[in-house]
Amino acid sequence: MKEESINRLNHVFYNLKTEEEKLRDSLARKKSEEDLFLEDFRTLCKNFIDPKMQEFRRMLRENKFGSKISFAEETANAAGVLAQPHIKLQISRNVDSNFYANDKFPHIMFAADKNLKRIGIHLDTIFQNGSGTAVLKPDFYTLETLDEDSIEREIVDALEKILVNR
Repeated sequence: MKEESINRLNHVFYNLKTEEEKLRDSLARKKSEEDLFLEDFRTLCKNFIDPKMQEFRRMLRENKFGSKISFAEETANAAGVLAQPHIKLQISRNVDSNFYANDKFPHIMFAADKNLKRIGIHLDTIFQNGSGTAVLKPDFYTLETLDEDSIEREIVDALEKILVNR
């Protein structure tokens, strides 16, 4: 092979390697940003959302409603579809309800979308064998915009809709 051909191909290989390295670096940086976002979401749940849900849980119990708070990390189902990490407050008409026997209870859920770096609110007002709606609310929050007042307002709004749909 001629020296000129070797040099031209070496130049192409060099450029390809740097593009691959750039792609690897970009993917690593994106992964790191996603991990940071999820860590910040966990902290938000622990320090703000869960304590606020606990307040409402006590109030629900005092008024003869059962409730359960749960947190779930990102998980993949059998088809490989990822479920977003979330914190959920479920409501039952029965103060002594066994939430472990059935997971189909009305709820408000704060879910983290690591790709878009935003937090969505899922509201389900459907009691077992009843009517209602289950919807992802159209408005989203960021880690910076979801504060204690917003959390309380979202939970109150959800509880009003769930309890009126009894």
